[in-house]
Amino acid sequence: MHLPPGLEHLPLHRAKLEAASAFTQTMPGVIGLVVSGSLATGTADAYSDLDLKIVTRDELHDEAVEHRDELVEACGEPVACFTAEHVGHPDMLIVLYDDLIHIDFYLVRLGELSAKNGGMASWVVWSQDDDIAAALGGAADAAGVDLAWIEARMWTWVWYTHSKILRGELYEALDALQYLRGNVLFALLAETSGVRPYGSRRAEQHVGELGPQFARTVPALERAAIMDALETIVELYLKLADPLLEQRGVECDEDARAVVLAKFKE
Repeated sequence: MHLPPGLEHLPLHRAKLEAASAFTQTMPGVIGLVVSGSLATGTADAYSDLDLKIVTRDELHDEAVEHRDELVEACGEPVACFTAEHVGHPDMLIVLYDDLIHIDFYLVRLGELSAKNGGMASWVVWSQDDDIAAALGGAADAAGVDLAWIEARMWTWVWYTHSKILRGELYEALDALQYLRGNVLFALLAETSGVRPYGSRRAEQHVGELGPQFARTVPALERAAIMDALETIVELYLKLADPLLEQRGVECDEDARAVVLAKFKE
């Protein structure tokens, strides 16, 4: 067992990881345990979850899954347990324990480890051989932001949000602002900063001098404030996206931009 750094100040996390490591070594078909995310980089804090990938031989995966509930119980007293289809991983199990440590248990076939790791920073806690390290080492870096995909949709999204403000559907407009902030602006900010896009997670560390503008994208439930937030989102988009579009040789959607931006001036 080879624990990642930084656990000396996180005794609850360490105990859970040690328990998971010990039990997974007894599970049929399991050939290693990987922890991903902040624990792998030594940046975890008391509120971090444990993102565990239990790696199985491809042909023995189903046999290993049969022992997943035992693994959950070996790590402590669960108070909530459910699958993660809400984030696109129905075969992942999310467990909250009575000490408020949250663990994601993801049993992954060795042949799928590279793809399912998705470029996340990872630490091999134990492994029977070098196959796991090789799979992680061969994993591509997290895919960059698809600028053309965003640009082709951005101005329709902006007009949709604007139309909800004009109609007085302010809660719907707030939801749309949140989508644009999390899935567009923070993705572009991550791309500009050279870090992995991860929605609004730890975005405070990267906004820098744009902090005041980003703060304006979180308005009160008032038409004028929401409209100002949308205009600010557009300003930030142009500031973040246009240099990247030019750098990557991606054409702007000039027609859509012109039509939507003209409406702002009315």
